[in-house]
Amino acid sequence: MNDVLMTFFDLGQYSQAPLPGYYNYWLVTLSYLVAFIASFTALKIFERAHRHRSASKQRIWTVITAIVAGIGVWSMHFIGMIAFQLPVVVSHNIGLTLASIAPAIIGNYFAYSLHLSADKLANFKRRHNRVSVQTNILSGTILGAGIGLMHYLGMEAMQLNAELLYSPYWFATSIVIAVALGILAMSTYSRSNIIRGAKSELRKIQFVTALIIAAAISGMHYVAMLASRFYTDEPITSLATNAQHQHLWLIYAIVIAVALIALISWVSSVIDRRFQYNYRAIKQSDKRIRELAFNDALTGLPNRRSLLDYLSQQQQETPENEHLVLFLLDIDKFKVLNNTLGPTLGDLLLQSVTHRLERVALNVHMVARPSSNEFAVVARVQKSNNPVQAQSHALSMAKTLQQELQAPYSLKDYRHQCSMSFGVTVVDSFKKSSEDILVQAALALAEAKRNGMGEIRLYHPEMADAIEKRVKLEAELRQAIETRDGLELYLQPQLDINREVIGAEALIRWHHSERGMVSPAEFIPLAEETGLIIGLGDLINEQACQIIRQWQQLGLTDLVLSINVSAPQFQQMDFVDKLNSLLKQYEVPAGQLKLELTESVLMQNLDDVIHKIKELKQLGIQFALDDFGTGYSSLSYLMKLPFDVLKIDVSFVRDMFQSVQKEAIVQTIVQLAHNLGLKVVAEGVETEKHFDYLSSLGCDYFQGYLFSKPVAESEFRKQNSHL
Repeated sequence: MNDVLMTFFDLGQYSQAPLPGYYNYWLVTLSYLVAFIASFTALKIFERAHRHRSASKQRIWTVITAIVAGIGVWSMHFIGMIAFQLPVVVSHNIGLTLASIAPAIIGNYFAYSLHLSADKLANFKRRHNRVSVQTNILSGTILGAGIGLMHYLGMEAMQLNAELLYSPYWFATSIVIAVALGILAMSTYSRSNIIRGAKSELRKIQFVTALIIAAAISGMHYVAMLASRFYTDEPITSLATNAQHQHLWLIYAIVIAVALIALISWVSSVIDRRFQYNYRAIKQSDKRIRELAFNDALTGLPNRRSLLDYLSQQQQETPENEHLVLFLLDIDKFKVLNNTLGPTLGDLLLQSVTHRLERVALNVHMVARPSSNEFAVVARVQKSNNPVQAQSHALSMAKTLQQELQAPYSLKDYRHQCSMSFGVTVVDSFKKSSEDILVQAALALAEAKRNGMGEIRLYHPEMADAIEKRVKLEAELRQAIETRDGLELYLQPQLDINREVIGAEALIRWHHSERGMVSPAEFIPLAEETGLIIGLGDLINEQACQIIRQWQQLGLTDLVLSINVSAPQFQQMDFVDKLNSLLKQYEVPAGQLKLELTESVLMQNLDDVIHKIKELKQLGIQFALDDFGTGYSSLSYLMKLPFDVLKIDVSFVRDMFQSVQKEAIVQTIVQLAHNLGLKVVAEGVETEKHFDYLSSLGCDYFQGYLFSKPVAESEFRKQNSHL
C-alpha cells in the first residue's frame, strides 16, 4: 500500500530538493479572467434553462452551460500551466490533454442539473427558499470534484524529464478549496432563483457567483501546483531554451477554446436579445389580456369582474365603524343618443362621465363600469346607532354625484345634457357576497328607472320579493306564449265622424289560470325587458290574421284591424318574411291589416325601417304612427316615411281642456296630418265634449271609452251586429 502511495505522494523518497519553478503573473491574471468570463457566460446561459418549461430544452441549455463552464476550467488550467516555468523541457500528451476537459464538463453538467431539478421541485411545491442547503452542498461538491479531477488529469498529461509527486497536505487543501468554494458558489447562485424577476439583482448575483467559481477554479489550481513536486536525478544548470516551443500547439488549443467561449457567448447574447424581445412582447400581451379581462377597454375603468373582486376585498378591510356603500348609476336614454348621433358621441359621453366620476370631490374608493351605460361607485359612510342616518348620508352622496354628472357635456360641437338614475345599497352585513351587493344595487336602480328618469332609489328587502315575483311571472308568461294559453286579442272599435265602426285596434290580454286577468301594464314591460316581446308579437300577428280571416268568412270585408308592433320585433331580420307567410296562410286581403309603429321603432336603423315599410305596403299593409307628439323627431319621420294614419296620443286628448298647450298641440297635429295627406285617429275619446271638439277640428277617426272599452272579438261582433 505504501508503495502505491509513494508513486503519487511525496513521502520523502527523494533526498534532493525538487526542481524550482516560477510564474508569469500576467498569464496568472489572464487565467483567472478566462475562468471568470467563462463562469459568468455559463451562468447567463443557464438562466435560459430556468426560463423553459420543456424538459428537453432545459437539458440542451444545461449541456451548453456545462460545455462553456468546462472549457473555462480547462483553459484556465492550461494557461496556468504555461504561466508556470520549470528548468526542464515540458510538453503535453495531446490525447490526455484533450481528454482532461471531460471531467470539468461532466462535473458542471451534474452540478447544474441537480440545482435545476431542485429548483423546479421547490417551485412546484411553492416554497420560498427554493433550493435546500443539502442540494447546494451536493451540487457544490460535484462541481469542486469535477474541477479537481480535471486539474490532476491535466497534470498527468505533462511530459518532462522528471517525476511528479504531490504533497499530501497541499493536495488535500486543493480539494477542500475546490469543494468549499463550489458549495459557496452554488449557495450564492441559489439566491438568484428567489429574485429571478429582478434583472439587475440577478446580474449582480451571477457576477458574484462567477467570481467565486473562478476563485474555486484558480484557487484549486494554484494550491494544487503548490502540492506539485518535480524530482530529477540529472543536474540542472540552466532553463531549457526551447521549453516555450513545446507549448505552441497548446497555446493554439487554448486560443480556440477561448474563441469558442466568445462565440457561444455571442450566440447566446443574440438568442437572449431575441428571447427578451419575445418575452417583452408576451408580457405586453399578457398585460393587455389582463387589462381586457379586468378593465373596460373604452374608459379604462375596472369592469364587473374587478368590481366584484374589490367588493369582496373591501368587506374584509372596511373598519367596523363604517358602512360600505355601492352606487349603481345609469345614463337615461343613452341608446337614443347612440342611435341618433352615432356611437362616436356615445363613447365620448361615456368617457366624459368617467372623467367626472374620477374627479368628484367625495370619499370615493373605486369607480367601475360593470356594463354598457352603467357605472358603479364604491364609497364608505360612518355607522350610526340609527341606520336611517347612514342611509340618509348615502342618499345625500348620490344626489351630489347626480348633480355633478347631470351638468351639460360638450361632445365635440354638440352640447348634451342627460339625466342619471341611481340605485344605492348600504351594506349592513359583511356576510353578503359581492354578487349579492351588486344585485341589491341593480334592484334599486331598476326601481328608480321604473319610476322615471333621474330618480334615486335606496335598496330595501321588499325589492328582492318583488324581483322574485317578477321572475315567476316571467316564467309563466313564457309558458303562456309557448302554449298559446290564456293570451287573447281584445278589440277596441275605431269609428268615423258618423260614428260608424270602420275597424278596431287589437290589444293583447292575458287570462291567468290563478291570477285572473293580468294587467297589460304589468306583463308587456316585462316582455320587453326579457325579450319575450318577440314571441308575444308573433302570437299577436297570427291571432290578428285569424280574426281577419273570420271576418272575411262573415262578410266583414270593410273592417281594418290595427295591431301594435314593438321595436325589437320589427328589427328582426325575418319579420317581413314571417308576416308575409301569415298573410298567405290566412288569405288576408290587402288593406285589412294595419301596423302601428311607435317612434322607438323608427329610431333604430331608419333606412332599414323605410325599406321594410315599403316591402310591407306592397303586400297591402297599412301603417300608422302611434303616440304622435310624445317623441323628439316625429316631424322628420313623417317627411321620410310613407304612413297612412297618424294617431294622437291619449295624453293630449284626455287633458286638452285642462291645458291650453295640449289643446294647441291637438289642433296642430290634425292640421299637419291633413296637410301631409294623412288620416288622423284620436285616442282616449271619453266624453261627448271630446268627440264634438275633435270633430270640429276635422279629425277622421275616434277611439276611446266613449264608444267601448276593449272587448273579446266575439263581444265586438255582438256590439256591432248591424255591420
